[in-house]
Amino acid sequence: MRAKIWFLVKYYLFWIVLSILAKVIFLLYEKGDALQVTDYFQIFYRGLQLDFSLGGYIMMLACLITAFTPFVRESIIKSCFAVLTFILLILFWTVVVVDLELFKNWGYHIDSTPLLYIKTPKEALASLPNGWIIGLLLFLVVLIAGSYYLYYRFISRPYHYKSGSWGQVPLFLILSALMIIPVRGGFNVAPMNTSFVFFHKTSMFANQAAINPVWNFIYEVLHMNKGQKKFEYMPTGKAHEIVDTLIRQEGAYKQILKNPRPNIVFLLLESFTANAIEALGGEPGVTPHLNQLAKEGILFSHIYAVGNRSDRGMAGVISAYPSHPNFSLLKYPNKTAARPRFSKDLEANGYHTRFYYAGDINFGGFRSYVTMSFQEMVTEDDFSGKAQEERFKWGIHDEYMFERLFEDIKKAPQPFMYMAFNMSSHEPFEVPMETRITGSSEEKRFLNAIYYSDACIGDFIRKCKASGLWDNTLFILVADHGTIKIGDLQPFEPKAFHIPLLFAGGALNVQDTVISTIGSQSDIAATLLAQLGMDASGYRYSKNLLAEDIIPFAFYSYSNAMGIVSQEGISIYDLKNNTYLRGDSLALNNERLKAYLQVLDEDVN
Repeated sequence: MRAKIWFLVKYYLFWIVLSILAKVIFLLYEKGDALQVTDYFQIFYRGLQLDFSLGGYIMMLACLITAFTPFVRESIIKSCFAVLTFILLILFWTVVVVDLELFKNWGYHIDSTPLLYIKTPKEALASLPNGWIIGLLLFLVVLIAGSYYLYYRFISRPYHYKSGSWGQVPLFLILSALMIIPVRGGFNVAPMNTSFVFFHKTSMFANQAAINPVWNFIYEVLHMNKGQKKFEYMPTGKAHEIVDTLIRQEGAYKQILKNPRPNIVFLLLESFTANAIEALGGEPGVTPHLNQLAKEGILFSHIYAVGNRSDRGMAGVISAYPSHPNFSLLKYPNKTAARPRFSKDLEANGYHTRFYYAGDINFGGFRSYVTMSFQEMVTEDDFSGKAQEERFKWGIHDEYMFERLFEDIKKAPQPFMYMAFNMSSHEPFEVPMETRITGSSEEKRFLNAIYYSDACIGDFIRKCKASGLWDNTLFILVADHGTIKIGDLQPFEPKAFHIPLLFAGGALNVQDTVISTIGSQSDIAATLLAQLGMDASGYRYSKNLLAEDIIPFAFYSYSNAMGIVSQEGISIYDLKNNTYLRGDSLALNNERLKAYLQVLDEDVN
């Protein structure tokens, strides 16, 4: 029994060592950014998370094989491990070696793209000299042979055991099941993804170097069908012409700021659907502080979320990027890195930026996106004491997050843009206050959580006013997405995507104003940058909501469906069945909707 456990431990460590060796080879092969010694330490330290996860997958198989040892001879088990190890080494080192050259040319790790060229290997290798190909093949053979020798010499050959009893079978089956812990990265809410290892704020190369290329390749292959379907409804030129017309940036716009460089506090509100906000025609009495704040600033009354999940909302707000119906942009750091982020534009104009998310920043690809988009971040690990004691499943409650935000902006270098993403209004709707909206239904518990978050926002605003921080600050409040938890809503209805967008603060020169222009989260960037006198031309899908000459519309999507809201009406299209889900679909809307998705799909892929 002890010999079997010791063998499995050594076998696991064997794969971890190979993963570390792969990083060494990668760093020696690639000509990346100049890094500090501490950066190299972080590359290996952070990268262990994906290394452990890959090793966990292999150990699932190893434990299953070991469970059969009471039934067969030792020589058979050794042969099974020999074959398994040899096959895995071929796969492992092939991905590593191919990744070396692809990264040098592409700038990101191997994904499922090379699989498209399997049928035409000659064309795929045409860019490499024959001598270089032979050199890489020899290097591959050396790595496989050398690794197998290490396995045989130090792990397999010393392995001797008695067959053992049948009672050991459940133990090894349980061990196999427990490998889900390293596979998914521990007990976090978020499952393992490449975002876990991102640490560097300016060097994408350092972040990429920490990624285990084999783990990344497996992940990409498993998710390759998410974005493979191409949406082509019309000639490419016509589709681009329609979208360009929809989002043209022309005409005068209203100036709403007292000065062009105010401090900015951006609150991204978890699930704050318009259906819960009385000022937008929602439930009365749930958000009294937001209702009051709307009277002190500018309320955009017809704004829609780009998607139905937080990762979609973040990309919509920060990158002004629409939500693709079939996959999340944030899970592909190489794609998000190529998109603009308005926080970086502000940094280029002297702003200090910071992002607050008092939960697991590894969730949904948040870490990589935030690391690339902000100078600093505050997460659940930056809280202690009562804040940690009263935490809930998703992290730190809003009262503590807003308290930290207030204390930080009091001493922040100016001008600053601090964005905070609250969490208490997320499931399971457990908030540390006396119940104010009674009822045991999910809708009532959700509304009670919204009430709590609204109260925390109200207290935060009160402190800002009392301290004088209000006077030269623009407060922007917008939901990350809507919800179907209020009323009997279908997930495709516009009401499920209707959200608040509110500008407030002493930096405004107008109050108690309602803008009824139809728009979405993706329009915030162009609207804000125009007020700051900054160029927003890089935001392809963003329009200035305060401009006089724009076409009011909002595009949204969720899994295998999309919708458009315009002055002419609503169109909702089911991509699986190729049918419209609303009877009032108009020809103009339908053409716009299909053109928009076609251009977005082309852009993403």
